[in-house]
Amino acid sequence: MLLHFNRDGQAFGPYPLEEAREYLKRGQILPTDQAWYEGCANWMPVVQVPGMIGGGATDTPPPPSAAPAGPVVLASYSNATIKFNKKFFQTELARFLKLNPEGQTEQLFMRVRTGEEYALYRVAKTEGDHCVIQVDIDGVRKDKRVDYFNINDIEIHQR
Repeated sequence: MLLHFNRDGQAFGPYPLEEAREYLKRGQILPTDQAWYEGCANWMPVVQVPGMIGGGATDTPPPPSAAPAGPVVLASYSNATIKFNKKFFQTELARFLKLNPEGQTEQLFMRVRTGEEYALYRVAKTEGDHCVIQVDIDGVRKDKRVDYFNINDIEIHQR
């Protein structure tokens, strides 16, 4: 399967699926870019392309009736490949700086060095060496300070 991409009216590609997945991992293709492949009715966000995110690649997309099992991971960021800092939060995760993520179709999850995982309601503030996130702790929303260097990975799931 060859994928064509469009970002802000600029077309690029086509790329084989494996190559496109590597570009996505490196940040050269963004989750918000539009993609199209032969047989696809319309352009779609990159993260909706079958085989682009997650498990092994496939040359043929699954049938439309195939429902995903478990949460659909739209984007995944790891401290092994991404430097978590104020700029990252303000550019890549900017929509979570807003007050009302419940109305959005994505949910942000953060794992830290201690093994704890947080489902974020919002990122309340970004600072030089840390951010303040709003999380549910024992059924109560609380602000929690997290130093960027303590973040292991971040995932964006479809709700």
